This record gives sequence, C-alpha cells and structure tokens, in this order.
Amino acid sequence: MIGKILGNRYQIMEKIGDGGTAVVYKGRDTLLNRHVTIKVLRPEYVSDQDFVRRFRREAQAAAGLSHPNIVSIYDVGMEDGVHYIVMEYVHGQSLKALIEELGQLPVRMAAEYAAQIALALGNAHKHGIIHRDVKPHNILISDDGRVKVTDFGIAQAVTASTITYTGAILGSVHYFSPEQARGGQTDEKSDIYSLGIVLYEMLTGKVPYSGESPVSIAVKHLQEPFPDPQESNPEIPVEIKRIIFRAVQKNPADRFQTAGEMAAELQNWLSGRQLHPSTINKPYVTGMKAAERRPAAKKKRGIKILYFLAALMAVLMLALFVYGVFRFLDSIRVPDVVVPNVEGETLQNATMILEEAGLVPRLGQQEYHPDIPINQVISQDPKAGRTVKAGRTVTLVTSLGPELITVENVVGKMLREARMVLEESGFEVKVEEVYSEMPSQTVVSQDPGGGYKIPRGSEITLYVSKGSEPIEMFDFTGRTLEDAEAWLSLFGLNLRHIKEEHSDEYEAGYVIDQFPAPGEMVQAGDDVDLVISKGPEKLPPEKIPLTINTEGIPIGETITVTIRDEEGERSETYVCDGNPIQTFGWGSGTVEVSWGIYTETVAFP
Repeated sequence: MIGKILGNRYQIMEKIGDGGTAVVYKGRDTLLNRHVTIKVLRPEYVSDQDFVRRFRREAQAAAGLSHPNIVSIYDVGMEDGVHYIVMEYVHGQSLKALIEELGQLPVRMAAEYAAQIALALGNAHKHGIIHRDVKPHNILISDDGRVKVTDFGIAQAVTASTITYTGAILGSVHYFSPEQARGGQTDEKSDIYSLGIVLYEMLTGKVPYSGESPVSIAVKHLQEPFPDPQESNPEIPVEIKRIIFRAVQKNPADRFQTAGEMAAELQNWLSGRQLHPSTINKPYVTGMKAAERRPAAKKKRGIKILYFLAALMAVLMLALFVYGVFRFLDSIRVPDVVVPNVEGETLQNATMILEEAGLVPRLGQQEYHPDIPINQVISQDPKAGRTVKAGRTVTLVTSLGPELITVENVVGKMLREARMVLEESGFEVKVEEVYSEMPSQTVVSQDPGGGYKIPRGSEITLYVSKGSEPIEMFDFTGRTLEDAEAWLSLFGLNLRHIKEEHSDEYEAGYVIDQFPAPGEMVQAGDDVDLVISKGPEKLPPEKIPLTINTEGIPIGETITVTIRDEEGERSETYVCDGNPIQTFGWGSGTVEVSWGIYTETVAFP
C-alpha cells in the first residue's frame, strides 16, 4: 500500500498503526499539500456488505462533526475494493501511551483532559452520534496538549456487526458500560460510563476491573462494586472521586445525564468552584452509621474530679515531652541530602531524580508557560542546592504549556483580511498558494482549522488560491466550431472573437487558426479567439468566346441561343443570314441552339 494514491488525491506514506478493523497510515493530501491519517478497512470486513454499508453511513455522519476536540473526517471513499477514511493528522501521542509513560497523571492534567473529552462527546451526542468505544487508545493528545477524540462512528458499525466476547475486544471491554456488557441498548450514558473509567485510569495508572477473559471482565462491570480510586492514589481529591463515582454508576439513570454536565463539574473543580449538589449528595457516598449515644455519666462532684483532671493533664504533658524528645533524637539520626536541580526536567524524570536522592516529590500548582513544554518542571521548593533531611517533601510547579488561543476560521476570506485577523490574535501566518476554482487570493483552507486552540505565536498555514490549474491549449485546427465551443466550455475558457476567412485546405465551418496557439498554458477564465474557414475563395469567371455555326439553317430563320454559365442563364435571338453567330459565356456551361423544331445543346469550354 505504501506509495499508493487513493481517490486520485491521498498518497499513502507509512504505516503508523494496526487496529482490529483497520490499518492506519500516515498520508499526504496532494491537492492541499498537508498530512492526513488514512484508515483502510481490513479485507475480512470488506466482504461483509452490511458492515460496509453501515461503516460508510456512520463515517459519513461523523464527518459532519466539527469540534476542536474531535478529529475531523475529511473524506470517505472506495477504490479497487479498498474502503478508506481520510482524517485529520494529529502530531502527538495517544492517551494510552501517555498513561504508560507517566503511570499516574497529575490530577489537574487528568481533569482537564477529561473535561475536553466530555465536551467532544457532548457535541457528538447533540448530533445523534454515540461513540461506544471511548478508551485511551481512541484519544489523542497533540504536542500542544490539546485532546482529540477519534473513531466516532466506527464503533457503531463494529458493534452492530462484529461484537462477540473474543480477544478482538479485550482492549475495549475494560471500558464497557454494564448495558454494553450485557448486550443491551446503549446511549450517550454509556459513553459517560466509559469516560469515568478513562478518568480513573489516568489518575491510578490502571483499569478498575481486570480478568483472564473478556467475559470475566464484563461480569465485574455488571456485579462488582467500583473500586475506590483513592486507595490507589491518595492524592486524588474527594471532589474528583465523587465525579468518577457518579459517572460509573451501574444504573444509567444515576449517572450524569449529559456529557456536558460532567464537563461542567470538572470545570467547576478546575476553577475552584463547588460541585453541584447532585454530585455531592449521591447515595454511593458511604455514610457513617450514627453512633449510639451513651448515656451521659453522672457528674462527679468534689475534689475527686479535680484530682482526676490534674492527673490526666500531667500524663498528657509527660507524653508530649517524651514524644518531642524521640522526634528530636530521630531527626538527629536522619541524614542530610542536597536538593538536586530538577527545574526543566519532565515530571517523570524529576520524580526519579528526587526519589534517588532520598526526597519525596509532590506535585504542586500547574501553570501556563509560553516557553516551557507541558509536564516540565517550572520551579521547585526547596530550591536546588539546599541541604535538607532525607525524606523531605519537594514541591514541584509544572507547566501546562503555553496558554491556548482559539483560531478564527478565515476560509473564504481574502488573504489580506485573513492575515490581519490572525496576526492580531498573535499568530504567525505562512502562505502557500494552491490551484483552486475559488477566486485568486481567496483562502481555500487553513491548518490548524477554525475553532482549534493553539499557543499564541504558533504558525498557521493559509492555503490561498492562485486560480485554477493551468492546462495546455488544445489544437482546434481542422475541428468544427461546435467541437471547439464544447472543449472551451468544459475547461471554463471564454470564446471572445470568431473571424471567418477563405481557406483552400479546410471546408467552411472548420477552425483554421486560433489564439492562444496550441500548446500554450491557459487557465479558466482566459479569452480565446478562433478563425473559421469560409471555404476556398471564388475567382471571377473567365469570359469564353463562343462561335455558333449556322450552316444548314435556312436564311431568315429565327435562331434562339440560350447560354447557361457561372453567371446564370440568358437567351439571345438571331435571324440567320448564313454567317456564324458570335457570342460568349462566363467560365463554363452549356449553349442551347433552337430553330424551328430543332434544338441542340453543346457544353463549353
């Protein structure tokens, strides 16, 4: 497949993935000169016509989605038995790869990613599209930290045609909702359940349920209580725990009613606002039984109470003194270490360096930074070079990357206006000219597209029309005017002037000359002039002398001479006097001589 061009446009460059239903390639859109992702269906699915129809229908529906957190579908096609989807190419990695790299994601990062995923799902749900296969493998994280959800619609086709509890779905069953596990009807709340599991995995580094087979995992989704994420990661705030628990309720009615509602709760936590009471007061929060109140003891009177309180106070003071002494002695025995410099390191490397030095890393605040990439350490406390006791906590402030700005859609605008709009927003503009049917200097497309959030100062490429692609002028010589007019109309050329001239070589109505000349390059909208033959030019006929012999004609007989030549027909009358009659004809023709009952016709010249 490498090097193959699909749809006369999309060139396959290299294989970048291998899924259960499709092989994934990196490709190039030769028309717009940009990278794309091309998914090619596996042959075993191509033979299932019901699946193919369902697959194309769902993919075309998903192509109608337009959201900054959804991978755009550009095209769906079939060529030589190869069914393919052309999608936006995302520079980055999958969320699954990021989890495998970091283990447990920082809480704030995980919450921000989950909020973006929820917004993407909410947009799809509003358009009637359920994902049905939400998992870290189908979530991409771009190099600038933007979440992109992919494979909308594909799961619908797969579910309807191929879902069985086999190894092919082992990766997906970890994220199945209970209703999916039992094979029941699924809706947007199934996606919410799966997103809850994805958030759990981002924070704990593992899935909540595991087993030896897909069936055993599915049964756990149906029957077992959901594990407490704080047992695997005590750093998880109780508010985030509540959001996870609400998303993964066994009963769909107890979950968030919409993905947008879940996104709002995550954004509430990210901005420091209180969660909605419906999240806080869900029945899954274990309540403590009211302790039985013991009857209040009767008050002691007299000096016994005072003695008791004094003795108790003395014991407490002694205990505190002993505790302080032991803590002091213990601190004396703890070795000193020099805090290493981890600023500029990735969070993973910083954690490893600090732990090797005998210190305890702690993730502190996360901040936007224009120059420091996401997940790298901006600052540390204590600072590098300080001497502290081993076991001391070092708080790390990490980068969220540059603050993101929404890109305005400038497709259809003239280049001058589009450049001004984007540069005023703080972006760099790169211009590439492409052939297009759109008017010259009009923006045909842009990368990244409108609605995306990217760092200030990022480069945006504008693909600007330089008019239609030049074509080589056809040679109309010897063609009819009708043929020439049809060709010019097909390629958008204007027939400006038609001139007629005589030609000895071509009959009337045929082209004998043209401008531009054959082989010259022209574009749609250019003017063309044609010269059409009027046929050979006619010369004036030659005057031919004619002599008519009157021998044998009686003297005095009336003779009628009719001449038919190139100038027409005329008749002349003579009275025979015995002498020849002298007359003339033009070019060629016949002479008819009549007298009495006699008529004779002779051709000339």
